[in-house]
Amino acid sequence: MAGVRHVWVRPEFVPIELPGLLLEWRNDEHGWRGLVSYAERDGRIVTQWLPAANLRPVKSSPRTGSAYG
Repeated sequence: MAGVRHVWVRPEFVPIELPGLLLEWRNDEHGWRGLVSYAERDGRIVTQWLPAANLRPVKSSPRTGSAYG
């Protein structure tokens, strides 16, 4: 994947997805990880490496953990 991509981010131990920007990919001993920047609900900006399983391309609405979207 070339370039910055918009993704839904599921941070560790958080039951919702947040909008984020995927900045870079890397493959290490734990598998594929993406460097992402996203805003937490309190407005704090976080940039961290997360497993590929915690990232999803923006093509639909976020998964908020409820039946109402």
